[in-house]
Amino acid sequence: MKYKIIGIGEILWDIYGSEKYLGGATANFTSHAHQLRQEGIIVSRVGKDKLGDEIICSLKKKGIHTGFIQQDNLYPTGTVYIRLLPGSVPKFLCSQNVAFDYLEFDKNLESLSEKADAVLFGSLAQRNEVSRKTIVKFLTSLKKAVKIYDINFRGFRKSNLIDIEKSLHLADILKSNKDELIKLKKIFNKKDKDDIAFLFHLLNEYKIRLICITLGKWGCLFLNKNEKFYSPGVKINAVDTVGAGDAFAAAFITSHLQKKPLMETAEFSNYIGAFVASKMGATPKYSKREINNFINTHKEKNTKKKLTFF
Repeated sequence: MKYKIIGIGEILWDIYGSEKYLGGATANFTSHAHQLRQEGIIVSRVGKDKLGDEIICSLKKKGIHTGFIQQDNLYPTGTVYIRLLPGSVPKFLCSQNVAFDYLEFDKNLESLSEKADAVLFGSLAQRNEVSRKTIVKFLTSLKKAVKIYDINFRGFRKSNLIDIEKSLHLADILKSNKDELIKLKKIFNKKDKDDIAFLFHLLNEYKIRLICITLGKWGCLFLNKNEKFYSPGVKINAVDTVGAGDAFAAAFITSHLQKKPLMETAEFSNYIGAFVASKMGATPKYSKREINNFINTHKEKNTKKKLTFF
């Protein structure tokens, strides 16, 4: 069974010098869900320009549905200029006032809300009131979907605090990396509070069912009201960490919808994220065989059992 897994928000080009790769956290997430054999659907907006046409063409080549990507006559397609720092850590310069800032709620989008199994949304595409209202309206119109808030603070201003709180109230699952968690504690004036205590505060205050904290090469941490556990990372030579967290999220929600045990879900998600970090670009192409080979190659030497995840 294929699940309808939706990313609503930004789609853009990641630009590294003279090279460009399809990007945007929600679009990356959806692309990975598609590669994990689910029905990945991107909800976003591009300009009626060359870059926008190239995005749509690129998605069609990947076999990803483009019917929910709107085109804007006034605003250009979004871009992010990326410079890789030591350790393959990215530094971003994101374009402002672009097409994805003006995502509209229409009948096409309304019909999708009845069919979705999971929806991931973030903060970047909520920086503008037009897209923010559309995203909130879509989330509140969902019939059955699991809602994942993948928090980030690019373009964040103090005035956006109320929007972050609203997003937390809307979410069933919160995903964050360690850096964003530190920022979130600072925003809520809880920087001196123990990390775990703060996370349990979020679980209770905003009625979140599950929190996942990605820790890069150190793995991930999962918490719900009944349990918490840590899953160690995968040792690789990182090439480009852009998109690794989005791949992790796609693997996580795929396994979650399949009702896999949380520990197995965490392990699978770590491997998918690590595989993507070992490649250039946020959405490298991969096959079932490549992923299974990667997983078994990187298993601990004393583990004889082979794993097949999808």
